[in-house]
Amino acid sequence: MFFRTLFISTIFVFLATPVFCQTSTILEGLASAPDFETHRISSYDRTGGNNDRLNIKPGETKVLAEIEGPGAITHIWNTIDGENYYSRMLILRFYWDGQEIPSIEVPLGDFFGVGHGLQRAFHSLPVAVSSDGRARNCYWYMPFQKSAKVTITHEGFETLRAFYYYIDYRKYKTLPPDQLYFHAQYRQATPNPKVELGGKNVNGQSNYLLMETKGQGLYVGTVLSAQINRNGWFGEGDDMFFVDGVETPTMTGTGTEDYFNDAWGFREFDYPYHGVTLWEGYDKGARVTAYKWHIHDPIAFTKSLRASIEHGHANDREDDWYSVAYWYQTLPSPKPPALANVMDRLPDEGRLFASRVFANQGIALDLQNERYEDALNRIEECVKADERADEYGFWSMRKGFLFKQMGKLDEAKAAFASAIEKSETEDQKSNECDAPYILWAAKEELPILEKKRSARIYASSDDPYEIFLDGKSIGEGRGGQRVDDFLIEKLGKGTHLLAIKCTNKSGRAGLSILISHRGGLDSADASWKVTSKEEEQWNERKFDDSKWSDAEEIGILGQAPWRTERLDRFYFMAPVLSTKVIWSPDGAKSEQTVYFRKSFRVR
Repeated sequence: MFFRTLFISTIFVFLATPVFCQTSTILEGLASAPDFETHRISSYDRTGGNNDRLNIKPGETKVLAEIEGPGAITHIWNTIDGENYYSRMLILRFYWDGQEIPSIEVPLGDFFGVGHGLQRAFHSLPVAVSSDGRARNCYWYMPFQKSAKVTITHEGFETLRAFYYYIDYRKYKTLPPDQLYFHAQYRQATPNPKVELGGKNVNGQSNYLLMETKGQGLYVGTVLSAQINRNGWFGEGDDMFFVDGVETPTMTGTGTEDYFNDAWGFREFDYPYHGVTLWEGYDKGARVTAYKWHIHDPIAFTKSLRASIEHGHANDREDDWYSVAYWYQTLPSPKPPALANVMDRLPDEGRLFASRVFANQGIALDLQNERYEDALNRIEECVKADERADEYGFWSMRKGFLFKQMGKLDEAKAAFASAIEKSETEDQKSNECDAPYILWAAKEELPILEKKRSARIYASSDDPYEIFLDGKSIGEGRGGQRVDDFLIEKLGKGTHLLAIKCTNKSGRAGLSILISHRGGLDSADASWKVTSKEEEQWNERKFDDSKWSDAEEIGILGQAPWRTERLDRFYFMAPVLSTKVIWSPDGAKSEQTVYFRKSFRVR
């Protein structure tokens, strides 16, 4: 009955069908009269507007779907705008028929076939990822008798700005009582412990454990990710499956790449039933993700199953491993192992990213209180804590801005030059580690310090604005808390006047400005003058602004309550700039235009 039902209603119509016949068989099934209703739960805007997404705060759990049975989930799609490595920080959970124990508990990215919190596109039969790794689709058939509950938990560091999703499902009048339930379980070993077995491993007791369960069911897939901790081929280990309590393996393979249906090492490829979504090579620090779907060759068990694989030949390697096992079985579901904390789930680059996030939060507070030496000490602590922390020049660039703000211009030049040298790389991790943005920022700033006449303005506001320098317009900003930059090609010595006209359309907002010139940095603070009344020549240097109010400080760019959207290179610049956000004391009115001005001097 189980196989007959899958044949009629799911992608498993091809369990015994050659590849060249599958399309025809699937399409033929569409001509059968349906015995179900089709439904969808999604993140669409319930007001009828276009805000079709969820925002998820760190530590928050959102219920994506609660469905009454009998039914079956047939398709899941999502796309997300979040911080780096978010897909390893978001935990997806499914609960069948009112169980308190989740049958699925997996980091979102790993569930969809790509590990390490990275984004890669690939296509396979039950899982497909497009849009450069940003659009995830799952077609596993997930039946349930009484109920289904789907949740997502955010264990990262910054608010998830956009979580879009679909969950498509079928509503049945009845389902066969012997339907099995879909399961997926995440595990990791960082690192696997190296074992001395003399090159012989018969019982597999020290293997890496993919899953272990009791009940009746079918094992249907594996996603394995690894980070290589010493040079060489990591995958000489054999897969071993122990069915129904046997002490010696029921099935034993001949090597890791062989289990994933490849040969002679790995390379990136994607086929319907097996593939490698990520491959960085054989050197220390390289990462890999491979998948194998047991769709034509599910591993059946009636009492129990223990799925494992060697880490190196006879477990002689100590690489970091992360895995997801997929299977169908009867309830109750096995209790999943305790998830590692979010820092331990991240790859090396992810941990450096997380330490950068925490350090930048502290640096922003130091700058707010003008504790510049404390900010420098934080940077030095990060660099000393890990020899790779400044590998792509982030902290060199950060010191460049900080030295410039302190008026230490020679030190700033040296720091920006170091950032350029370190970020001028085309290796495969440079984009992930923000090297292109570091290079851009350092190359913009270094010439300004080398006695050039140029300058640059960084600005952000909730609403559209226009910037004037000495009475002349130099550009317009988009608003929406994005950071824009404006190049001033010639800025002579002496005193200058910067003025901003900000059209407030959404209640109390904020404006942040940083002027970077050869004499240092001038940033937004309470010394700016502000009014809501437009006057002639308000943007000229000779205008008398003594009757204007002092601006009110309402936060720091990149910190609560003021957040910048991640857009192009400038999401990356927000913690670097760390400037104050200012507004008018009477700026709570909507539809109010506000005017700012401030004199600054260039040496």
